[in-house]
Amino acid sequence: MSYTTGVPAMIGAKLILEGKWQGEGVFNMEEFDPDPFMDELMVQGLPWKVMELEADETRVVN
Repeated sequence: MSYTTGVPAMIGAKLILEGKWQGEGVFNMEEFDPDPFMDELMVQGLPWKVMELEADETRVVN
């Protein structure tokens, strides 16, 4: 659990330090471009994928 909690925070800090996420003031994470964050999740061992379901489908996790 600590890995899935700490890695996203580390990625956010990394993107700020690299200047990929920047701005003045306070921001919610959702206000920044998600692509660098999602790409880095894959690099750091937290893979993800998009699953599009129809309204009548159920989700099956492999």
